[in-house]
Amino acid sequence: MKMAAATLLPIAPILLLPFILVFFVVVFPLWLVSLGVLGLLLLLLRGLAKLGQLAGTDSLNAAASGIHKAFRWVLTFGGLAKSVDESHSVT
Repeated sequence: MKMAAATLLPIAPILLLPFILVFFVVVFPLWLVSLGVLGLLLLLLRGLAKLGQLAGTDSLNAAASGIHKAFRWVLTFGGLAKSVDESHSVT
């Protein structure tokens, strides 16, 4: 009986290989691109908000805050890393 379980062991990495490839070939590069785009937008909006504050208006602060929230959300894989961290701190 133990011999049968040992012979099936190498099948698991072979079955997981397509999922690993999809993650590293598709998901991870898209995540990096979205971080770059949101980071650039955040940088631009913060700069424009600072210029707006010097001009006496706070109209872009809400947009900069919203982009910052979106950037943090993407940075934590859609809140997944944050929720896993919170579940470990509760126990």
